[in-house]
Amino acid sequence: MPATFIEGALLAANANPKPLAPEIWLPVLITGGIDEDEPVALEQDDKMSVLNHFELQYRHIKAGEYSLPEAVSFEHAGELTEAMQQFAEGFLAVWPHIEPNWAEQPLTDGTVRMLSALITTLMLMLDEENTLAQMQEAGVTGMPAPAELYAQLPLMLTEVVMAADDLQQGNAAQAVNPYKETGRNDLCPCGSGKKFKQCCGK
Repeated sequence: MPATFIEGALLAANANPKPLAPEIWLPVLITGGIDEDEPVALEQDDKMSVLNHFELQYRHIKAGEYSLPEAVSFEHAGELTEAMQQFAEGFLAVWPHIEPNWAEQPLTDGTVRMLSALITTLMLMLDEENTLAQMQEAGVTGMPAPAELYAQLPLMLTEVVMAADDLQQGNAAQAVNPYKETGRNDLCPCGSGKKFKQCCGK
């Protein structure tokens, strides 16, 4: 797949609110998301390069230093390009593996709106004419012009990846601290009969 497709695919994987084994989404980088009869695997060197870029992308986003490649930047190109369509295609090819994890999360209205705006923008980038026609058919009105959405893509991506990261951190904290709901003066959950603060919470 082209580099812009891979960039989009990795951003989708980074926008995951729950841990997910890379083996689930890595085949998309070869197949483009099409199911194939024979299982497909990346060569070990290629896999390491992809995972290193995946990690680097995440670190840049966390540090507030991520920027889209110039080929994918609407502000740079000033018009919709094939590279932008490849980027959108990559993101949307991995998204079916990620979306169910979002459905399981308690989300704020702001996060829901940002997620919706991001997916709509990427669908428009991939196929503007058909997406606009489907939206019109569904009675969706009052949307910003596609060009306005494309210009906001870097912000949307950063917000969604950061929201996913916050949710992952919350899930990890809950898994690591099984006593999260236990008060200091409650009976210890281990069954000793002592107060938590005098037993496992010491």
